[in-house]
Amino acid sequence: MAASLGAQQLTRSGAAHQRQRTCLRPVPRVLVPGRALVQHQLQSACAASKLEDVPLFSDSSSLLGGAPKTSSTSAAAAQKAGPTKVEDVPLNSELGLDYSTLRDYLAAGDVRKADDETRAMLIKMAGTGAVQRGWVYFTEIPSIPAADLQTIDQLWRAASGNRFGYSVQKEMWVQAGKRWPKFFKAINWVQGENNVYLKWPAEFIYTYEAPKGHMPLTNALRGTQLFQAIMEHPAFAKGVGGTAGMSIDERSKLSGKDTLKF
Repeated sequence: MAASLGAQQLTRSGAAHQRQRTCLRPVPRVLVPGRALVQHQLQSACAASKLEDVPLFSDSSSLLGGAPKTSSTSAAAAQKAGPTKVEDVPLNSELGLDYSTLRDYLAAGDVRKADDETRAMLIKMAGTGAVQRGWVYFTEIPSIPAADLQTIDQLWRAASGNRFGYSVQKEMWVQAGKRWPKFFKAINWVQGENNVYLKWPAEFIYTYEAPKGHMPLTNALRGTQLFQAIMEHPAFAKGVGGTAGMSIDERSKLSGKDTLKF
């Protein structure tokens, strides 16, 4: 009996000695966010002599500093895309204009009427002179508030799944090196080897299945100054870092650095 008790005491003493040796070792550096919290839990476990009971991965949110977060790239892309339903687009206007008619045409899938309404609203945005003459000078575009142009753009983007809109056209224009013939071909506004303009309105495609960037239309028969003024409006230069729609060279110039050429 005495020998049995002695053996048990010896076993317990040996286990305690082993735990003491474990706790005397440096606490491992766990290379994850919230490292200090992990080390604290390990030290607490040593004090309790129960290192094997530390739940290293049972509660990842507490050990890793909170719930998983969306990457900044994904968040930026989602912010850029805007609302996914045309009904959810806020009808912001610094000019006090009502864009509900445009929204309703787009929601109903009436692309032809939506395009006509977009031109009508652009004339109203340009001011009294444009309303009286019935068309817009390119010099009137810079004075249009960004909020109004962005509202029209967001309505088109939401209705088309980010395939139509001024900002979509701006991106494609930049991708084409701001070369109008190449850009017009990409959005299917010209045809044939000589890049002849499509006849308005019969030859344009008034559906959401049209090529990307096909809508809305901007008259370029008398030159591209009006279209360029829209593309270069600050409303479509904003984004993450204020460089949305810029080429690599343009972003480099803005940051004061030269782009490496290979």
